[in-house]
Amino acid sequence: MARWRLLEPEVDVVSELARVAELDLLCARVLVNRGVSPEGASGFLSPSLRTVGAPDEEAWRVAARRVVRAIKDGERIGVFGDYDTDGLTSAATLYLALSRYTNNLVVQLPTRQMGYGLLEPYVRDLFAEGVDLIVTADCGISNRAGVEIARSLGMDVIVTDHHIPPEDPPEAPPAVAVLDPKLWDPEDPLAGVGVAWKFAWAVAREIEDPDGRRHIGRLLDLVSIGTVVDIAPLVGDNRAIASMGLRHMNRSLHSGSARPGIEALAKVAGVRGELDEGDLGWKLGPRLNSIGRIKNPRPALDLLLTDDKREALRIASLLNRLNSERQQRTRYAVERALAEVDPEEDFKIVVTDEGSAGGLAGLVAGKVAGATGRPAAILNRRADGSYGGSARSGETDVDLHGALFTVRHLLGEWGGHRKAAGLSVEPGNFDAFVAGVNRAVRAQIEENPDIFDPPVEVDAEVSLGGVSNGLLDWHERLAPFGSGNYRPVFVTEGLRVEGVRQLWEGMNLLRLKDGLPAKLAGPSGAVPKGAFEAVYTVSRSSYTGEAELEIVDWRQ
Repeated sequence: MARWRLLEPEVDVVSELARVAELDLLCARVLVNRGVSPEGASGFLSPSLRTVGAPDEEAWRVAARRVVRAIKDGERIGVFGDYDTDGLTSAATLYLALSRYTNNLVVQLPTRQMGYGLLEPYVRDLFAEGVDLIVTADCGISNRAGVEIARSLGMDVIVTDHHIPPEDPPEAPPAVAVLDPKLWDPEDPLAGVGVAWKFAWAVAREIEDPDGRRHIGRLLDLVSIGTVVDIAPLVGDNRAIASMGLRHMNRSLHSGSARPGIEALAKVAGVRGELDEGDLGWKLGPRLNSIGRIKNPRPALDLLLTDDKREALRIASLLNRLNSERQQRTRYAVERALAEVDPEEDFKIVVTDEGSAGGLAGLVAGKVAGATGRPAAILNRRADGSYGGSARSGETDVDLHGALFTVRHLLGEWGGHRKAAGLSVEPGNFDAFVAGVNRAVRAQIEENPDIFDPPVEVDAEVSLGGVSNGLLDWHERLAPFGSGNYRPVFVTEGLRVEGVRQLWEGMNLLRLKDGLPAKLAGPSGAVPKGAFEAVYTVSRSSYTGEAELEIVDWRQ
């Protein structure tokens, strides 16, 4: 049973926010719990592109000037992305933005078989394509060597990325510019696609496109997908971008003018009604990711770029089938991995052969982390004696990037952030790596004993009458929910179950005494009997349109 911690915001601040923003006191309390000030409440509740920070640092202008020069001189520009959803949407955003001004443009993606980032083989492929200027998308900050190779071949490179910079990131020179906001603000929340979009904005301003803002506004559907699926914190610029992107998507889907690839993805994914952040994260995102985990990701990019509805539906159907295959392979790989987990390790490391996990390493690591309550890495053993794969922190508060940083001398290419990372272990270093990352995690435990079992943070104690009486009216204004802006959590005591039915294996639908429905994960025999209290989230039922609870934890 998880521990619950009731958040206690300052009463005066809650009252002031409620007064200034003319809000319900409960809504004001939730906002203060999220660090929203009375002055910032209006902007939070009504996100707008007017609040998004412009790309004003000098690096943006230097990079934009170089792109404009390439456009005017007829140089060939090569956009190089990644095989995950953030990388795909980043590449699509840059390609569509620049194709407004030039057709001397190519776009290329890596494959999991060759590896992530601007590696030498990809650089040479772009050189063979006659590229003069490479613009990376969601990668490059850890590829100093790739930038130097490109420069030696006579190509210029602009890096757009959002990952935590290594100790020796690419510099200008030899790069034209390195656009990673974490270089000047380590807390900047932008996803890779957000950086790509801001760069498109900088180019439109530099080229003095009178319709530039409208053009890049039409790309916000891609930006919101990449931002949400990459689990970027939905605060600041990201909140505005994701909110406006969802609004744009739903408006265009309703009018029949949506991007064909997104319309087709929503159709094959069985999305009902308006898209929300859950649909992006759990339905569209996995289908875009699926092909890159199994084979060449190019069709997923083609889906985002095509104007042909028939072609879009064909590709979306392919991705849908591959996603089903990916789910089956993931289940098998997770079973294998859990059987190999060492109970003594605080950082679970499982070695597989390439065939059993392959491009599923990140997904499997996340499942193992969830099942064990510990951070986990799934590594594939390579022919040269090295290891490569992915790590995830799961629901723990372990800082993955920090743990890997302590053993960086044992690693080859690596990078990521607090919750997720990719890495390779050099030949002969495996045992030292395992010992080192476990020492690093134990050091984090000493600083924070609750790191493996963070408490459930509860926003407020409420009655069920309060839930059914207008709560959704203000609750939905806090969306989109996700990392950095989690769905509010409430606690209520004195609950009783009056009826129960199984929705599907492992999920029950309860009818509570006051008539509200509540979802509860677990076997049907684990339903509370008698009075109980629960912590839960609230959402609007897609079937009834009324409030529905999802119980996070309960106790008798």
